[in-house]
Amino acid sequence: MNEVESSNKISIEKPFQKNKKKDLVVSNEESVSNDVRRLLSIMNEAEKDIKQSNEKLIKDSLSTFVSIWRAKGKYSEVAFEGLLVILELCLQNNNENQHIFNSLIETLGYHSVQFWKSAIPIVFNSDLTYGSKYRDALLFNLTLFDVNFGKSKLKELFAADRYIQKSLLGVNAKRFSEQYHSLQRRRSKSSLIQSEDSLSEMSEDETEANAKNVKERQARRRRSININSSTESLDKHCDSGDDTNNINTTFSTGGLTSQYLKKRVINVSNAPPVSLKKEKTGEWEIKQGSGGLVSCVDPVMSKDHENMWLANLGMNINKKNNQIDYNKKGHIVDNSPTTNTLGLPLIRQQLADVLFHVLADDEEVEDACGKEKGMKDDLSLLGVLNNYNKANYKLNPVIVQEDDYNVYYGGISNGLIWPAFHNLEEYIVKTYDDPTILNDHWCAYVRVNYQFAIDAVRNSRPQDFIWIHDYHLMLTGLIMQNLDPNLEVGFFLHIPFQPTNDFFTKYKICSLPVLRGLLKFSKVGFQTHRDRASFIDYIKKYLTSAQISFDIKTDTYTITHEGTIASLGVFPVSIKNEDFLKIANNPETIEKSIEKRKLIMGENPPKDGNLIFSVERFDYTKGIKEKLNAWMHYFKKYPNRIGKDVLLQVAVTNRRSVDTYRIYQDECLEIAELINATYKCNEYPNWKPLILSTDGLSRNELVATYLAMDIGLVTPKKDGMNLVVKEMLVCNQNAGLVISTGAGSEIQFTNAGLYSDEEKTYKRIVNLFDVDEFAEAIYNAAIESKETRSKHGKKLNEFILANDIERWSTSFLDPAWSHQVIKLTDIKTLDDFYKLMMRTRDIRRQIVERVLKGIPISDHFSISLINAKESLLHACKPGTTQITLQTDGKENTNAQLDIAIEIKEFERDISFLEFALSDDVYNVEQFIDSLKSSHTEGSEQFRQEVVNVADLFYDADHFEYFFTDRDGTLKSYSCTYQGSVQPAYSGVIQAQFARRCAQTCCIVTTSPMLQIGVLDVSTIPEGYYYFGASVGRDWYLDPSHKFRDTTISPNDLHLLDVIFDDINKMLLETKWRRFTWIGSGLQKHYGHITLAHQDVYNTVEKEEVILLDKEIKNIVKKHDSSGEHIMIKLTDTDIKIFLKTSSTGKIFTKGDGITLFAKKMGFDLTKGRILVCGDSESDIPMLETCLKLNNENVFTVWVSTNNELKVKVGELCRQYNNNNYSFVSCPEVLLGAMAQATIREININRSNAH
Repeated sequence: MNEVESSNKISIEKPFQKNKKKDLVVSNEESVSNDVRRLLSIMNEAEKDIKQSNEKLIKDSLSTFVSIWRAKGKYSEVAFEGLLVILELCLQNNNENQHIFNSLIETLGYHSVQFWKSAIPIVFNSDLTYGSKYRDALLFNLTLFDVNFGKSKLKELFAADRYIQKSLLGVNAKRFSEQYHSLQRRRSKSSLIQSEDSLSEMSEDETEANAKNVKERQARRRRSININSSTESLDKHCDSGDDTNNINTTFSTGGLTSQYLKKRVINVSNAPPVSLKKEKTGEWEIKQGSGGLVSCVDPVMSKDHENMWLANLGMNINKKNNQIDYNKKGHIVDNSPTTNTLGLPLIRQQLADVLFHVLADDEEVEDACGKEKGMKDDLSLLGVLNNYNKANYKLNPVIVQEDDYNVYYGGISNGLIWPAFHNLEEYIVKTYDDPTILNDHWCAYVRVNYQFAIDAVRNSRPQDFIWIHDYHLMLTGLIMQNLDPNLEVGFFLHIPFQPTNDFFTKYKICSLPVLRGLLKFSKVGFQTHRDRASFIDYIKKYLTSAQISFDIKTDTYTITHEGTIASLGVFPVSIKNEDFLKIANNPETIEKSIEKRKLIMGENPPKDGNLIFSVERFDYTKGIKEKLNAWMHYFKKYPNRIGKDVLLQVAVTNRRSVDTYRIYQDECLEIAELINATYKCNEYPNWKPLILSTDGLSRNELVATYLAMDIGLVTPKKDGMNLVVKEMLVCNQNAGLVISTGAGSEIQFTNAGLYSDEEKTYKRIVNLFDVDEFAEAIYNAAIESKETRSKHGKKLNEFILANDIERWSTSFLDPAWSHQVIKLTDIKTLDDFYKLMMRTRDIRRQIVERVLKGIPISDHFSISLINAKESLLHACKPGTTQITLQTDGKENTNAQLDIAIEIKEFERDISFLEFALSDDVYNVEQFIDSLKSSHTEGSEQFRQEVVNVADLFYDADHFEYFFTDRDGTLKSYSCTYQGSVQPAYSGVIQAQFARRCAQTCCIVTTSPMLQIGVLDVSTIPEGYYYFGASVGRDWYLDPSHKFRDTTISPNDLHLLDVIFDDINKMLLETKWRRFTWIGSGLQKHYGHITLAHQDVYNTVEKEEVILLDKEIKNIVKKHDSSGEHIMIKLTDTDIKIFLKTSSTGKIFTKGDGITLFAKKMGFDLTKGRILVCGDSESDIPMLETCLKLNNENVFTVWVSTNNELKVKVGELCRQYNNNNYSFVSCPEVLLGAMAQATIREININRSNAH
């Protein structure tokens, strides 16, 4: 014990400080076990089993360390050190101690955020001080944990320190780039720079507005508010005064968004769309690729030069053979990302040299001879890429560790996932039977996906669509969700999804994460319905908590799992028809095809002879061996075809470095030799039954061969789609076709009715291993008449021409099939109507949030609003906005509603989105101009009212307080409160006004807070407005700050509850049922009850209103016969039942609500300018309260056409010697003036700028 105590008095090396020695020291289980024993001894925690292994000791100690650390007692710091010791071990030896890291994270549980807050500074200090790579190792280990266990532990790290996420993803660099782009765009568009968040970070304090200067006001009006009824809606010309020499420059802030970077497609794939080749001269040559993925995606990528393609070009980090073995020397393994926080390749690293080379089969890569030559080569290649990007879409290389890449690509992707998804169990590499190897290779797969995900996030903006391709990158969506959940990421699987029977049991370390990973994409596309059905079956079997729904109209499955939603669609890939037709119609190609046919078939071939053509990669999934075996059997079964039919087989050699491929290819070559040796023809001595070539064909050669052939032979075991068959039939519509059911194209053809009982336009092979069936199919195609063959070929040709690659890419990228879009739906019941409006509320909230953040709007928002509007109109009586909806199924209880206001607000929001997406810097003015149609007296009256209110706002310049009503003031009354969702344009204008023109903003309403209340129908994000519900008795500041009026006694609340219950029972009667849905319906507030007795269109007969009011008064009198506690007030639309205040016997008003708010918040309303907006009698107490406290500085806008009310408001203001009031006819005028006020002038004195 004395030794232990003395050892602790001596300075013992702390975790993450062991690199201070001359040589790097790496922790291992032995050294960490000793540290664990020492720390347990200090805390008087005896080792449970002195014979246990080091690994078990470390794992067992975790719970002890965590519990003592959490207790914050005497040994808390010692326990924390123990956790750091174990963490350091895990980060130094990633793969070896992965299980210990998993135990650490599981043991921390809900306390991980607290732990990271304490541990991160220590970990990062080691990186800064000693050059370690702990941060990168930590990020990857948490990512691996999330992938393997379906958790979100990386987000917990980000929650502990947000800077980590910003640094990792280059957030600040992207923000600077976007702001700079916005500023440059505005400078080029106008001499007045319209930028809300310019690079100079202009603040409200810099604003110098002299609103009382008449001349300046007129100039401002000419520039900003010249709204007229002519076709030219806005006068955008500024005052012609010469301010060339003026050192003060005026900037006008505003606009609906602050950035205008358009939506791009960010394409992400393992293989690039180009091929790179280094010439003997040392120069790099870059050529457009010709693979299937390139053919599919290149058309959509080429539409915009701003689109980007991320792929691995073979530019990977490689350790030279002559490097020191750092692992043996005890150095830390370098698993760090290969790009910096800006997403740029790290050319130099401490423990690795960078070699740029091209990964190609059977091609040796020359080593760099000297640093100067290597650097020159690197710059030469980068220069070639830079030139390519100038003329095309952007091509960005993704750089990874070469060892990881080789294992990820040549190992697990093509040795396990590829054969497993093709249901070819026999071709799965046997080494994956070893769990250790499987785990190591899986870690490499995750690491490469992790690097692709980081690069994709770094290069993307929220408005972009990131499109991930194929089985190599199935985890990128999951990882990207943890890095940045705001991105829209889609995935397309180009190969089949037909896993082997044991894939989800034998290889579940990777199979279950793949299932979870695919569900993290917002869109997932499959080649065929067969593949999608297979995927859904496995989801049902292994992810039982997933919720699955199907939309028959869009043929889309929606799967909700672990908080995310994925849409699953089927999109058969096709080809770019015009590219092939252009070559096929070229006279030179036609001549070449004639020559090729003569070369293969001879000068005088048999009239019934056939050139059968098959072309594919030399891959075991393509059924080449089965085809050759069937071809051998073909002449045995049909000897009369000897000398007549020739099979031209082009099998392009690839992946020879993979054992399964090399063995398979060699076996096929042996069968080919045997066929040619077995079958000869004396009549045609030059005839060969088989011509097999392993060299690829150029596009021109390939098309010429398509024209020369008689029959196309496409017989894969399993293929995602197989585009060869489409190329064949597009080029040669007279050709016959033999195809296997393993090809996705055959499924597509069958679903389209091209292979039916009535007509079979091709010959089909079901069992490739049945040589009889195979040979018979070829024979039937060979003996088919040319007329029939041509007839069938033309039908296939027409179908392929109608379903080309443009349709494929457009269909996948179309936002209409995404779960994020509100689709056209039948509105039959009142519940259907309410649900639809709540969905539009969610969409509108997203719109408002994006606009306020300066993020361009995605297409699916406008599609959703259009579909919602059309769904409502479709349910209306033709030519009207009258809608009849079922309620509870009883007779005579259908709801009759007029939804004219809702339809108009949808139309305004749709129009608003068009302006918000506009590149015009005057989009605010343009949108204000569009609101003039709302005014019943015409555009000139609208213009004048906007001008008057805007002048009032300019006179005030800025408000310390803004108190406003909602319904009737900021929003037109709806037919029912549950349908009164705030439009997006209104939410944006109100939020911008709060941001730029007022300090403290409050919406004070008679509506309840929730169920269904003002918060349920609002679309303004938190932080812009405080909400005072129930006439200001119930206040909401944010989720953690709320308060209420405490003067109401429990007995009074109980009395109100009893009255509410009786009214609710009364409304169950058929004759009163309609009053539950018109207007605000029946609402229970904090301190009063409201029941609508009339709607905004006055559709309820006056006699019925009187009867209802009488019934309600009787219920109230029953419980408060003396009228001591309750007061009833009638308005045009409602009957309101108020509790009287105990002190005065009066009812609580909005004025009392403002007083309560100011007292609770500590605000002094006697100071500063106050804006009050309302539309009814119930809002007047707000105005009166403010006038009493601060009569000179109150400004008011009243939304009303009621002359009596206008006189009352005017007299009240004049009573307090206040003339700062204005009247408008409708909420849209007030919103237009508020929008106008947000266009603020800011004078920057250049002489003071530095």
